[in-house]
Amino acid sequence: MRCPYCKGVNADNAPFCVYCGRDLRPTYTQSRLTGTQGRPTVTPPPVQPARSQAQPTTARVRNPQPQSPVVAPVITAPPAPEPPAPFPPRTMEQLRALEKGALDYRVLDSSVSDGRKKIVRIVFSKAAPWQQVATLLKAFREQQESRFERILIQGIFDPNTSIYAYTNGQLCFDRNVRLGATTNNRYQIETGSGLESDSVRIILNE
Repeated sequence: MRCPYCKGVNADNAPFCVYCGRDLRPTYTQSRLTGTQGRPTVTPPPVQPARSQAQPTTARVRNPQPQSPVVAPVITAPPAPEPPAPFPPRTMEQLRALEKGALDYRVLDSSVSDGRKKIVRIVFSKAAPWQQVATLLKAFREQQESRFERILIQGIFDPNTSIYAYTNGQLCFDRNVRLGATTNNRYQIETGSGLESDSVRIILNE
């Protein structure tokens, strides 16, 4: 009999291999169960019992990774262009030089009070203080009339603004103002609404 493990030749009735010492006896119990000798019995895997639908299931949830907070981008307004002349102006020449940077405007309404005062309200985009002054000066030059002693040009950027307020500066022109022994024309200009702490106030005579 040849050993099935080391292929050594042994006696037919040898219980053990004389070469490797392995057990050469037939497995009678296994042969009776399977009906064949030398064929291993294959044991089927155990059948898992069906899970009842009523039985709760526990889902395995992975620990979520902490997410970084979403930071909204900071939107900043572009810086205003530099004025074409010194600001605030100290002379009438410097004031007139600012008009080069005036913005487009639209006349909202115009009214006359006491036959001597003209009030013109104009609308233009919200602007830097020097641009407000430049636009008000441009509107005054285009809307003035020599028959009025006082002309008010009020700038707003919201047409719903009260008729008694301005938000984009105001220019007040007074004609023939007596200062001592001389008579001059006076310009009083304020930026914003005139109430802010950073409002600019300009008074010049010509």
